[in-house]
Amino acid sequence: MASTGSNSSVQTPEAADVSGADLVVAVATCNDAATIGPVVRAVCEGLARYFGGTGARILLADGGSTDGTREAAREAAGGVPLVQVVYPAPAALTDLPYHGQPGRAPALRAVLQMTRDLGARACAVIDGAIDGAVPERVKQLVAPVLAGKCDYVSPYYVRRAHEGALTRGIVYPVFRALYGVRLRQPAAGEFGCSAALVAHFLEQEFWELEQAPAGIDLFLTVAAVCGAFRTCETSLGIRRTAPREAPVDVSTALKQVVGALFTEVEDRVDFWQRSRGSVPVPLLGEVPAVAPESTAVPVEAMLESFRLGYQELREIWTWVLPPRTLVELRRLTETAPDRFRFPDRVWADVVYGFALGYALRVMPRDHLLGSLAPLYNGWLASFLLETGGASPAQVDDRVEQLCVGFEAEKRTLIAGWRWPERLRS
Repeated sequence: MASTGSNSSVQTPEAADVSGADLVVAVATCNDAATIGPVVRAVCEGLARYFGGTGARILLADGGSTDGTREAAREAAGGVPLVQVVYPAPAALTDLPYHGQPGRAPALRAVLQMTRDLGARACAVIDGAIDGAVPERVKQLVAPVLAGKCDYVSPYYVRRAHEGALTRGIVYPVFRALYGVRLRQPAAGEFGCSAALVAHFLEQEFWELEQAPAGIDLFLTVAAVCGAFRTCETSLGIRRTAPREAPVDVSTALKQVVGALFTEVEDRVDFWQRSRGSVPVPLLGEVPAVAPESTAVPVEAMLESFRLGYQELREIWTWVLPPRTLVELRRLTETAPDRFRFPDRVWADVVYGFALGYALRVMPRDHLLGSLAPLYNGWLASFLLETGGASPAQVDDRVEQLCVGFEAEKRTLIAGWRWPERLRS
């Protein structure tokens, strides 16, 4: 395979800082001066409190911060050595990926290489933008690996209905239906992994893909599952991050995230055509109870986007969606807002149809994914109308129903992949 990134390195004032370790904790950052101090202090305290007898190294994988993030991290670390990972980052912080960390793929590659070179038994990656990080976060991501319980630890976040909708509506249902594992955050920016899995990750060929800047977290999760590594989830409570100055718009997020997802669908076809059903994974830790919260969401604007999209884009949709689905979409455009519900089967057929159209290259991929935005807005409006005022547990139950629908409709994707001429029949 291609090189595993020999142009990556570490920068440290003392050679002893990188002489060896049992455990590596990497903090991924980019312009996170507002949160990096508490995050680094939490990591230092967590390592001292829970892994005092384990040789550990803290790595800082920074994507070219210009707001003093690196300086704030070193100050927060105090006397604890902080190793800066050096890797090929973009020359300018323009066209940021949806997660806001430019150069994330080479950063993670360098972190994993350093973990391997140090001979560490486990590695954890923590988001430097987390607001309210606590020392227990390190323990939750690393302890299951060091105890030999699993190779890949995925975070489980408590989220309300309007949070993480892209994961809930597309990424998780497709991931679960195709790869057969119920990891609810398959593209999370935080994880823990074993030395064996680190070696497996470094053997993969996705590092240089065009979709890697936005999709690397998903690629790693899929690699762990398809490699038959033991997986689990750990409860990290409510996910709070500092707001980005310029959040990515829905259309761009869809192109980046769904494009990465569909790339994996295309590359792993031999695996997912054989898998059937899905299995749960262990969830470690207590999930905190969170009361329902009413949040004003512009549902009317989403519905208008859906209706306008049907008028302007249905000719494009005919290239990827069967007639029965288009009929359902037309019916939805005529439905009153208070009764608007996007059926799970129809939404699954939409997503699978776009996945197949993406693989067949029926049109430029950016154009295809751009035309998905109004359909996604329609689904999201329906989801929010249905779950408004629901508790996080109730929202999770609704997502469970959606995933069952995706699993049931998986046969249509398999049939379309094997006999693509049936796509428009």
